[in-house]
Amino acid sequence: MQITLKPDRHVPIVAGHPWVFSEAIAKSDPAEAGEIVTVLASDGRALGLGTFNPLTSIRVRMLTANPEEKIDADYFARRLKSLDEWKRSRLPAHTDGYRVVHAEADGIPGLILDRYANTFVFQLHTAGMERLRAPILEAIEQTFAPKNVVERSDVEVRKQEGLKDKPVAVHKGQIEELVVFEEAGLKFLADVLHGQKTGFFLDQRQARIRVGELARGRRVLNLFGYTGAFSVHAAKGGAEFVTTVDVSRPALELAQKNFELNKLDPEDESRCQFLEADVMDLLRDDQLPGAPYDLIVCDPPAFAKHEKDLQQALKAYTDLNAACFRLLQPGGLLVTSSCSGRLDPDAFRNLLRLASGRAHRDVRILDWFGQPMDHAERLAYPEGRYLKTAVLEVR
Repeated sequence: MQITLKPDRHVPIVAGHPWVFSEAIAKSDPAEAGEIVTVLASDGRALGLGTFNPLTSIRVRMLTANPEEKIDADYFARRLKSLDEWKRSRLPAHTDGYRVVHAEADGIPGLILDRYANTFVFQLHTAGMERLRAPILEAIEQTFAPKNVVERSDVEVRKQEGLKDKPVAVHKGQIEELVVFEEAGLKFLADVLHGQKTGFFLDQRQARIRVGELARGRRVLNLFGYTGAFSVHAAKGGAEFVTTVDVSRPALELAQKNFELNKLDPEDESRCQFLEADVMDLLRDDQLPGAPYDLIVCDPPAFAKHEKDLQQALKAYTDLNAACFRLLQPGGLLVTSSCSGRLDPDAFRNLLRLASGRAHRDVRILDWFGQPMDHAERLAYPEGRYLKTAVLEVR
């Protein structure tokens, strides 16, 4: 099956952009959702192969620039091996939890593959990847010989592709407990069957390591702490005291297990506490337990998952960061993030400027992180940029 583009619409594809939109297509052979098609420029030149979906405005997601490539298990195995070797060589020492495949940014649109030691967790987001399920599974086995393979295709985005949610499935091995993996020499538990994403927020590795470097002698407040990964890095980095706040009691219980896994005592009230609370309610309280704090980690969930949510999200992010700034004295640090893809880095920087003004604080930027290299941004694909983290000093 072939699709032919309108004049000049081949330019983004040649430059490496992975999407062909419906309005860029001049003519198309009939094709089913998920079918592999050959993409042609308006002059008939073959641009490569991609997966087709007539139900979405993104009609084709490019897989390869080689129109003769055979998309099978060997193809995926070659890609997985190449990506894994490249990423492992760039990870921090003593790290075996990372993203092997980051969908479009790694040239395999619609596939997420995360590794936790010898347990591999994948998600299929698109009709194309759903149709290629069997060779993908074969390639994971061929490349890694994993102990466990888990599928977490229980994601909302599949509905946009005309797909149903898939129940969580274990394709190989037995998952009877939480999976242990390492991050920069520290140990963490991933709930690969029930946890958020594929079981852990691997994309905040850089920020967590930085918090560990900054925490010595400081009182640390970790907001939206989830399973306490920032808190563990802070405590192991020599923090004087660490408070972990989350609205979920099971998440905090897992945070305590992560403390124990790293030989930290979660019941030592002189060094740490775990608060089950709504963060915004807690920040309105003038008597914040454990205050004063001189390092605050603010890593909230995505407030703007859709374009219609953006204005409300801007207000929420601004209010939240202003409240954090007010809690800090001169010399205090705020490590703050947004994982909303709809919020670009300039808009995030601007709302932080507004938040510091409302809090009457003069703020210096010490560090600015995007996604780590295993979730890397692709220059030709700015739509894949989502994570922004600022390390700020209150003066």
